[in-house]
Amino acid sequence: MDDEVPVLNLLRMVLEKTNMVTVEGAYTDPQEALENIKIIKPEALFLDIEMPEMNGLELAERLVEHDPDLMVVFVTGYNQYALEAFNVNALDYLLKPVTPQAIQKCIARLNKLKGINDAARPEESKKRIYCFGDFQVIGENGPVTWVTRKVEELLAYLIVNRNTNLDGWELGGALWPEAEPDRVKANLHTTLFRLRKTIKEEGLPIEILSAKGRNGTYHCTLNHLSCDLLEFEEAVVGSDIISNSNIEKWERISSLYKEDLFLKKDYRWCEAKRAWLRQRYLNMLLHMAGFYEENGHYQKAVQTLLKAAEKEPFDEEIHRSLLYACHHQKNAALMTKLHQEFIQRLAREMSITPQLETTDLYRRLMGIG
Repeated sequence: MDDEVPVLNLLRMVLEKTNMVTVEGAYTDPQEALENIKIIKPEALFLDIEMPEMNGLELAERLVEHDPDLMVVFVTGYNQYALEAFNVNALDYLLKPVTPQAIQKCIARLNKLKGINDAARPEESKKRIYCFGDFQVIGENGPVTWVTRKVEELLAYLIVNRNTNLDGWELGGALWPEAEPDRVKANLHTTLFRLRKTIKEEGLPIEILSAKGRNGTYHCTLNHLSCDLLEFEEAVVGSDIISNSNIEKWERISSLYKEDLFLKKDYRWCEAKRAWLRQRYLNMLLHMAGFYEENGHYQKAVQTLLKAAEKEPFDEEIHRSLLYACHHQKNAALMTKLHQEFIQRLAREMSITPQLETTDLYRRLMGIG
C-alpha cells in the first residue's frame, strides 16, 4: 500500500507484469488496509513507510502480530528507516523509484522463503484444490503432475459434480463427446484407474466409488479436503442480509473467486456452471458495494465495483453505480477517468455510445449544464 495513488498504480502494474504474483488489493488508507488484509490473508505485503495517520512501520507491526508468517517489503523514498524496518521482520527494503529488476529480485526472495515456510508446515495443511482460475491440486508432493490431461479433467468433472451419483455414459460423454461408445467406455476405465492411482500416491482424501449396473455409476467425495469451489458454493452468504456482523464473511468468500472457474482449461461441459458462478460472484460484489455505500465506506464501494466492472466491462448499470460511488467519494477525477475509458471501450469494442441515462447521470453528477 502507498498513500500516493500514481505510485500505488505503478507498483501494482510492475508487480503484475512479472507474472510471478497475484495482487489481491491496493490501498491508500492504512486503516482500511489493516481491516482488509486480516480478511484477505496475503502471503506478502508491499508497504510505504511515510503515510498519514499510521505509518508503515506501525501497520506492519500490527499485521505481523496478527499473522507471524506475513512477509513484509517496504517501498519508500527514504533510507533512514531501514534498521527499524528490519526490526519488524521486513524481508526487503526497496527505495523509490523501484525498478522491475529490483521487484523481480525481491519476488524471488519471497518465493524462496515461502518454500522454506511451506516445507515446515504439516503435510495435511498443504493439501488443497484450486478451481478458480487455473486448476491446481496440491498433494503430499506439492502441485500434482498429471499423467494425461484427461485424468486431470476427469477429476475436475467429479469435483464439480461431487456428492452425486453420476451415470457412466453421462460422465464418459462429457469428456469424450465425439468418441464411439466402446471407445468411451475403455477411455473412462483407463482414465479412472490412473486418477485413483494418482490420488493414492499424493495422499489425497478423495474417494471415488463405483456401482455396477447397466451403465455403471460413480460417486465422488472430497472428505473435507480444502477446495475454493466448495467453500464458495457452500457458503450461505447468498441468502444473508449484509450487516456489520457478517460483512467479513462476505469479503472472505468473495476473495476465493480469483478468476472464472477453470479459466485456463477448455472444458466445454463446465460452461453453464462457469456462467452461474460468475453471476453469483457479481451479485455478491454488487450487494457488498451497496452495503459499503449505505455505511459511508465509499472507497470500498468503488474498489468493489471496479472488480465487478472488470468482469462485465460493458455493463451500464455497474458503470452507473461506479459513477455514484465516485461522486459520494468526492472523487471527480476518478469519475471522469472511468467514464472516458467506458466511452472509449464501447466505441472500440462494440461501435456504440453509452445509453442516454448513463450520459445524463455523468453530466448531472459533474454539474455540467
